[in-house]
Amino acid sequence: MKTKDFYVLLIRLFLGYIFASAGLCKLTDGNFGQLIGPPLLIAQMAKYDLLLFAQFIAFSQVLVGFLVMSQRYSVLGLIMLMPVNVSILMVTISQKWTGTPYVDAVLVALNILALLYEWQSLRFLLLPDTTQISIPARVNELFPNIWWGTFGIVLGAMAGLFGAWSHLATLVFGAMAFVCVYINVFTFKSYFLMEKIILALSGVAILTVTFAFQLNRLVPFLLMGSIGLTLILLLARTFIHRK
Repeated sequence: MKTKDFYVLLIRLFLGYIFASAGLCKLTDGNFGQLIGPPLLIAQMAKYDLLLFAQFIAFSQVLVGFLVMSQRYSVLGLIMLMPVNVSILMVTISQKWTGTPYVDAVLVALNILALLYEWQSLRFLLLPDTTQISIPARVNELFPNIWWGTFGIVLGAMAGLFGAWSHLATLVFGAMAFVCVYINVFTFKSYFLMEKIILALSGVAILTVTFAFQLNRLVPFLLMGSIGLTLILLLARTFIHRK
């Protein structure tokens, strides 16, 4: 896989995971492992008679996150994610949260980069007189399989729907959704060995955070180990395979 294709794949997986897990965490009142907050958003907004709105926001994050991770529907998910991303950034700036706006600004930048990667397919949105566009999008050329990504979206949606009733069901369906999207990622046959290891480690990191409450003391070792090794291999991948 070309270097640009591989790094944008990692961006899609990262962005999709961040928002899917954040939504599932909100829907379970903090009982689903994730990396960004606030986990108790629904309970906080319910005080102002905004319960349904808060649940809608959280479920939207879940759905958009799994669309981005699915590869098959990543372009749609990235377009939908943009206003969500920018809105969150504006909230953190207006609330004067320390440090958080910088993190959200990075997420917005990654969102823009992932969309620019598909410029040949999307430029007609900004340049309506464009006579030639690339169809299918680059991501669909690399990952044409329809089923695994779709299964991931369906299972992720089910996890979100179960959020208010069964934290265990949300955990199980959410984990299965992550597994499905990674099976789909591995349908691409032409990875370098190093790329396969990096992707496998990123999957381990995701499942480690997902089951953080169950793994307990093992989390720091598994998470830091997988992230540390991933960064080392990414640097090696960059210098060894530069095309």
